[in-house]
Order: sequence, then C-alpha cells, then structure tokens
Amino acid sequence: MALVKPILPGRMEKGLGHHAQMLLNSGHPKVLGSITKKGGEKVFPGRKHGAHISVVGTKHQYSSNPRGVFAQCLVTGAVLLLTAGCGMPIGYSAILLPKLAQTNGSLQVDEDLGSWIASVHSLAAPFGSLLSGPLMDAIGRRGALQISAIPLAVGWIVMGLAQTITCIIAGRIMSGFAVGLVVVPGQVLLGEIADPGLRGILVGAPFATYSFGILLVYALGASFAWRTVAFCGMILPGLALVALCLSPESPVWLVRRRKTEAARKALSWFRGADVMQVKTEMAQLESRAREDIARISSTATLRQQASSALSNILSPGVIKPLAIINVFNFLQMLSGTYVFVFYAVEFIREMEGDGVDHYLVAVITAAVRFVFCLVSCVLLLTTGRRVLGIISALGTAVTSLVLAGYLLARKGQPTTDADMYVVGTCIIAYVSANTVGLLTLPGLMVGELLPQHARGIGGGCTFFLFNLTLFGVTKVFPGVKGAIGMTGIFTVFGASALLEAVFVYVALPEAKGRTLQEIEDYFQEGNVLWVTRKKQPKINSATTPLVNV
Repeated sequence: MALVKPILPGRMEKGLGHHAQMLLNSGHPKVLGSITKKGGEKVFPGRKHGAHISVVGTKHQYSSNPRGVFAQCLVTGAVLLLTAGCGMPIGYSAILLPKLAQTNGSLQVDEDLGSWIASVHSLAAPFGSLLSGPLMDAIGRRGALQISAIPLAVGWIVMGLAQTITCIIAGRIMSGFAVGLVVVPGQVLLGEIADPGLRGILVGAPFATYSFGILLVYALGASFAWRTVAFCGMILPGLALVALCLSPESPVWLVRRRKTEAARKALSWFRGADVMQVKTEMAQLESRAREDIARISSTATLRQQASSALSNILSPGVIKPLAIINVFNFLQMLSGTYVFVFYAVEFIREMEGDGVDHYLVAVITAAVRFVFCLVSCVLLLTTGRRVLGIISALGTAVTSLVLAGYLLARKGQPTTDADMYVVGTCIIAYVSANTVGLLTLPGLMVGELLPQHARGIGGGCTFFLFNLTLFGVTKVFPGVKGAIGMTGIFTVFGASALLEAVFVYVALPEAKGRTLQEIEDYFQEGNVLWVTRKKQPKINSATTPLVNV
C-alpha cells in the first residue's frame, strides 16, 4: 500500500479525463479508478494495468435520499413476497405429517415415509441452488426470481390436488426446487441495489419473511385442512411475479452485460436521481466489469470456460469467503436451526406430552421466530455482524444445554405443569437466540462476502451444499432422535452452537459499513482469519484519503 498525495476538490490533476476530474471536483470520497477522455482506465506510475484503486479511510459515507430509499424498499418488497412464499413449504411438513399420521385420514404415512416427505424438499433445493447461479448470470437476478415463482406455485397445486403420497412428494420436490432457485438471486439482487448503510436490513429482511411464511403455514394448518393450506400457498408467488415484472433489473448485472444505458437508468432510480452518485457508481461498476471481462477470453472453448470457472472458484478472493460461509452454515445446521422448523410439532409433542395444543405452541414458536427476525434486521443497522453472530451462537448454546440438562434431570418422572412452563420457556428462548443471528446471517454473507464476478456460481454452490446437508440432517433426524433422545439432540445443538461462536470470533470479517468493493479487497489482500488480518492505518483527516494501489 502506498500513500498518494491528497487530491483536493477543485484542483486540476494532469492526465485525468473529464469524467474523473468532475468526480474529484465534487469532493466525493468514493472514486475507484479514473477515466481518460477515451473512456479507458488511467494507469498510475508503478501500478499494473487493471489494478484496483479504492479510496478508503474517509469519514463520509453516501446514503440515498428518501426517494432512493423508497425505490430500494419497493424492490425489496417484491423479493419479500416471494421469500414469504418460500417459507410456507419449509414449514408445511410440520403441519402435514401429524394430519397424515391420523388413522382417520384419507392418506396415511408411517415414520419412515414421513421423514421422506419432510426431507425431500431439501433434496430438491440443492439442484435449484446449483442452477440459480448460471441462471441469474444468464437472464439477470430479477429474471431468475420471476422464473422461480412458477414451479413454486405449481408445486402447491400438485399437493392440493394430490390423491396419493407420490403426488405429495412430487409437489414437495417442485416447491423445494423453487426455493433453491430463489435464495441466491434474491440475496444478490438486494445486496447489489442497497446502500452500504441499508444493506444489512434489506438483505436480512428476506429471512424475516421466510419466518413469516413458516408462521403463516403453521397458523393456517391449525385452522384448515392440509389441502386448503396448499391452495393458499399459491397466492404469494403470484403476487411476487406481478411485483417483479414492475421492478428494474440489477445495475451490476446490466453493466456486465454491456447494457450501460439501462444500468444508468436503473441506478438512477435506486439512487433517487442523484446524478453525481450515479456517475460515481457507474465508474466503479464499469471498472470492475472491465477487470472481470479481461479474465475471460471470448473465443474460449467450453472446456476452457469450465476450467476458468473452476480456477475462479479456487482463487483466494473466492475460496476464502466460500469456506467461511459454508463452515458457518454447517455448524448452524447442527445447532438445530432448520431441524426444529421441519419437526416443530414433533419436538413439542415429544417434550411436553399431550397436555398442550401442539399446533398452538408451534404457531407461538413461529411467531417468536418472525419477531426476532425483525429484531435482527433492526440490529443489523447498528450492530456488527460479528457481535450479532457471537451473541446468537452463545444464546443458542446456553438455552440448548439448559434444556438438555432439565430433560435429563426430569427423565422418568411424571410431567407436571411446572415442566411444561420450564420447557416452553426454554424452547422460546432457544428459538429467539437462534433466529437473531444464526438464521439471518448466512444469506447476508452471500450478498456481502462473495466478489461480484463469483456471486452467481459461488452463491449457487453454497446453497447447493447447504440444502444437500439439510436433506441429510432432516432425513436422519428421526433415527438419531430414537437413538439418543431429546436430551442428546439438544446437547448436540448446544455443542455445535459453542463451536459456531468460536468460529465467528476467529474467522468472520466485519462487513458492516463497508462497501462491497472494500470487502472484496479484504480477501484479495491475503487475509484468512479476522483475528490475524492486516490492519489499515487510521486517517486523522477526512480530506486526506489513503489509496490502495
């Protein structure tokens, strides 16, 4: 890193093009490179062509005007309709299986077949996730989301009309595939349109609506037949499809597709027609796009392109954030985040007996999850990702181990009213702690940590592994529960959450308040663990930037 002399507003710098000089004269702190009169990138002495210049260390950070914030919220709302629709099939097995297990039901299942109905959703989701990366790179983030709404609605229709267990499983496969398609484009789209200051709440909001979808399907399942619930599931995907048709595409994707004018119009809408900010961000996006395109030969064969994609994934700037995200996801899975969602009614029946309304308690836990997702979104505005992750993991560990200890102490004794209150309190505390960080952070990390040129394929691979692991965990859960009991299950949850807290402290970088370009540069600089990172010198004056060359 070299110190470059301060560039003061209003001063003409020799060799700078008109557009770059205009940005400098504005005093705007976020200049990533300079543009010559011919539109090329200026190469500073001692700097290789294509190297990245970023101005960091200033105290000023751009935030959109109210018009721009409103535009970002509108597109977020369209995505949230779809993610709420995706939450419903995630929670559907919890209300479906107990009704299919009833002896007077039209369709009946045993425990093994029920585990397939619960887990096949997660078996199909990885293939949607794997396809979502290439799909959103080919037709855009918005286009991929529009496509995903179709199999989601069709899956609900198939389940609603099902006359056999095979049809229910087929509907679960369709809805699972659709959920896999949604996750990556939704997180990437919101991450690319949001201001750094709003990115936490906007990218974290889909997890609140996932939880709302789970709450909604639990509430409907407590009041209506499972077929009626299936037909109700069609509504949100339909509304989302209409809303997405009225939304603009991501400017990042448009620039990479050389649709500069469309990108400028979309960015202007997202930034409330702030002309200077639009010009600044367009310069950044075009500079990054040139660097990424320079890595790819337009005449490369399919084999060469595949080799290039593999090399891209294995490059330090991509493999390091991928490793962090996937280790986090694996430990989150073992802490019970999604197992409890899939088997909520079974958990409650097992621990509290038949003295309570299992569906009512499941609805309460879903409502708590939704509320704490909203709390998490608000906290992301003021609290760092690392702090939130550590608090959530430690809270999950404590509540899990306390519950495991209580169940062990009360083993073999008759259930009392006090037991129901203690267990119920522990369950709600567990769901609250688990939701506030462990549930919401993975999607946010995909949108923030992965570099621009790898968000498609990297995000797809991440959620492919995530859903494949989720399938395995949900499929084997009934057998593991039978072997070690609920006490053993919550002990595993607690131990995994403790490991998660340690991992977050050691490895997860703090992304709050940083631009996506700054986060990308962090991994390019050779950093692996946050605790051993290369620390930047502090700047005393807001008018004297540090330039990374």
